[in-house]
Amino acid sequence: MKKLLRPVAATGLLFLATESAKTDTAVEGFELSVRYCSRCHVIGDFNRLGGIGNSPSFNWMVKSDDWRERFMTFYMRRPHPVFARVPGYPLWSNSDPYYPPFEVTLEEIEAITEYAGTLQVTQ
Repeated sequence: MKKLLRPVAATGLLFLATESAKTDTAVEGFELSVRYCSRCHVIGDFNRLGGIGNSPSFNWMVKSDDWRERFMTFYMRRPHPVFARVPGYPLWSNSDPYYPPFEVTLEEIEAITEYAGTLQVTQ
């Protein structure tokens, strides 16, 4: 019986560790979203009356079928290439950005995407 319980217990611990890592990543993603994205976008309940009127909220964006791809590649989608800098990727333009530029890594983008996934409403 003890031999049978060990793999079950180990599997349970692995599941908890994985879920904890996802939670930690989502928390980091929320903090990054506040830092980089909340100037233009409404971020969950953080800034319900903030953002810019023509920028979609995170809650709205995660309703799209391709939301994950859009979040992971946001730095290539207008208007972001002008001010979002990703190390290792060429600048979209040498023009002066109309918004203060910021640098974001692919790992940080993954964390932001993980956080955005927590905003999905299950139906």
